[in-house]
Amino acid sequence: MKHPHRLLMLASALVMLLAACSPQRTALPTPFPSLPPAQAPASTATAGPTSEPPGLGVPAIQYGYTDSKLVLASSLTGQPLKGFTPIPLGDTYSYAFTPDGHTLAVVYAATLYLVSLPGWKIRTVDIGLHGWLSALAFSPDGNRLALATGDSNSGLCIVDTRLGHVTASAQAGFAVHNLKFTGDGKALMVYGPHLAATGQEANIGVSIGAPEAALLSTSDLSPLWSARLDGLRDGTFPKQPNTPDLYQPGVAWHYSPGIAFAPGADVLYAVHGDADRLTTIDFTRRTVKTVAVRAKTSWFDRLLAWTAGVAYAKGMDGTTKQAVISPDGKLLYVVGSTEAVSKPEGSKDWNFTFTPIGLEVISVQDGSLVQKLDAQADMAALAPDKQHLLLLGWKQSSDTPWTEIYDIRSMQVTQHLDGVRLIPARRADGTAVLQSSVTISGNKCDMLSMDPESWSVIARWTATPCANWLMDP
Repeated sequence: MKHPHRLLMLASALVMLLAACSPQRTALPTPFPSLPPAQAPASTATAGPTSEPPGLGVPAIQYGYTDSKLVLASSLTGQPLKGFTPIPLGDTYSYAFTPDGHTLAVVYAATLYLVSLPGWKIRTVDIGLHGWLSALAFSPDGNRLALATGDSNSGLCIVDTRLGHVTASAQAGFAVHNLKFTGDGKALMVYGPHLAATGQEANIGVSIGAPEAALLSTSDLSPLWSARLDGLRDGTFPKQPNTPDLYQPGVAWHYSPGIAFAPGADVLYAVHGDADRLTTIDFTRRTVKTVAVRAKTSWFDRLLAWTAGVAYAKGMDGTTKQAVISPDGKLLYVVGSTEAVSKPEGSKDWNFTFTPIGLEVISVQDGSLVQKLDAQADMAALAPDKQHLLLLGWKQSSDTPWTEIYDIRSMQVTQHLDGVRLIPARRADGTAVLQSSVTISGNKCDMLSMDPESWSVIARWTATPCANWLMDP
């Protein structure tokens, strides 16, 4: 190359020109008011049921010392509404809302409770599945419900919610973690890892081989197509062969990829936990594609990269990711954390270090990293207005939660709220609402209700017992 300085000058000018000509994103500010201090409602003194319009009720779990129960609680006081019979539950339960939000399905001890809102009319179905459930999903029309158990050979069943009986049942052959009906409702998309079911007792449940994705007919749950997802790691893996107990600190890796189904398409996305990769499973085309997740670069950046060294990150003991897909299905919003386990020389104690991965915005088209924010969130949820993302986290070395509001259009965090953990919920009348419930001490909680359209606080109060709101979706 005879004139490298001319090439550099030309490239720099071109980069500046492209930057000047590219459209600029403009933040669209949203008026977020300051949070008022919590106040004790009148009902706190008696902690008894309250009389309010049933439409103001939000399904919630109230935990007791020996059991828990599902109640329709006031979104303004957290107290159960009068005239709505609680449903007794244990420590392990699962739930799902119909797409229109009018029906709530709750499963406990092999019994399916179908709750019609706001009348709180309850029907029960014996689904024949025992143990904890790993996934539930309604069909697009809400007339069928698919369920999967969380063991190594997941039991599957489909319930006709109109007739109230099981129409199909089968064994998956692997541990189903995620499922969804196809758009036409004729098939079921399922995903999960293969887990050891036999062998040394301490190692039962560890991952063996690659996860699997399968397409099953909803008429009888017979397989239509399946694929092993080579290169994707999901679960617990030993660092050394023949490890006697993989659940001891420092002897295994644990990876949990971010999984999200596309809206309006029969596609599943998996953001790898152990590497910067994105796997796309297209159930319509019956194809699997994996691409690297990396920031888009210009030809000049790639030219400079040819002479740069490659930096390899040291191995971590595990990474857990969660993925939320944008309403238009074009972007994935990924949060999570890595965990490192170490034991200082001469010490008997293990050190556990958690490092948030930040907020990664990934294009599903090519895996390009559109944005990387230094967010400390451990969970993300799409707000009811479909224009904001709720980023949830906890202050380091404290029990104080926080919520950040990320504007999808401007791609900026527009508000930070301390002391609340906002989740999308739904009132019995179908109205979307944001609710927060934070334990202060014992069974006493600081709670809040917010309008997701105006982002104004409807009520904030402290009460006993706590109302643990059910998140929708």
